[in-house]
Amino acid sequence: MSLVRLERVSKSFPGKKKVLDDVSLEIADKTVTSFLAPTGYGKTTLLRIIAGVEKPDQGRVYFGESDVTDVPTQKRNVAMVFQSFALYPNMTVYENMASPLNLMRLPRTEIGEGVRKQAESLGIQNLLSKYPHELSGGERQRVAIGRALVKGADVFLLDEPLTNLDYKIRESMRMELKNIFKEIEGTIVYATPDPREVLAISTHVALIQNASIGQYGPALEVYNKPKNVDVGTYFGYPPMNLIECTLAEKGDRLFLRLFGDLDLDVTHLKEYFHDEQSCIAGLRPNDLRLENGAASGMLSFSPRVLLSEVIGSETIVYLQYRDKELQMLVPNIIGREGETVLVSFKPENLYIFGKKSKKLITKFTKH
Repeated sequence: MSLVRLERVSKSFPGKKKVLDDVSLEIADKTVTSFLAPTGYGKTTLLRIIAGVEKPDQGRVYFGESDVTDVPTQKRNVAMVFQSFALYPNMTVYENMASPLNLMRLPRTEIGEGVRKQAESLGIQNLLSKYPHELSGGERQRVAIGRALVKGADVFLLDEPLTNLDYKIRESMRMELKNIFKEIEGTIVYATPDPREVLAISTHVALIQNASIGQYGPALEVYNKPKNVDVGTYFGYPPMNLIECTLAEKGDRLFLRLFGDLDLDVTHLKEYFHDEQSCIAGLRPNDLRLENGAASGMLSFSPRVLLSEVIGSETIVYLQYRDKELQMLVPNIIGREGETVLVSFKPENLYIFGKKSKKLITKFTKH
């Protein structure tokens, strides 16, 4: 059983405010759960507490039904991959990968078989005689992952393993990790500041906000139904566009007014708004469409293109409409700086948050 449970875990460091404050979380057996937050928000500290490298100031850590809070790292059967790779520079790839098995005092033949099998699964069998300084960043990362996997741990902890890799290698490694994770018989906890990694490889996500868990659940469920503005904007790339809007009554109809001139009938959602007079509408950049205004049921407006930023085969288009700047993600390469373009979106892709509470009121639905 590789279930990991944290009960009211808190941690502070001298001269700093609390890094973790009353964190409670249950990570299911054989899932891939990502801790998502910017750098410095406690992801690494939480991993180190699970590993036993750090001890919480208060709270308990459980593996299955066993309280492991006071159990040393070497007895927890965990494996950890660090952001810095942490390979032994004076050891070959084979020796690096064999090091945890040597500590377990396994027979030499068993160690050799385990290393070679894991190296083949990662496609690094031809690197076993090389030293870390002879490897590329992507190759070093594969070795670090292989060293963790060869141990056959119950819980695998990965601390921003792709952060130090360049863009192209990160893209390919995401897919490799997803395939690797499918074969692992254990629970995987993955720390990252990148929402794209979460969506690519994770079954579950825990967003860390204000030293605690802001929202936890299946990754796609959290992505599709963020509980507040902060979750909605951070869990997505590029960040969700936020548009201040007002509620306007016309006879017996209720409308949500965006940009001061774009009205959306929300009469059928009236029960959700209570006494709200103003809201924040959230719209993801990938839900905006370029020049598709003729499509049935879509709302359109005509912003000016400020800048086009090409990222791989996609383009982030920076737009301005009235006094509002927006981002649109286009699945091809375009330019058009300075032009006025027609942009459309489906109302069903609109999130409506309370302006004061910042909590999700509802996602727009059809009548």
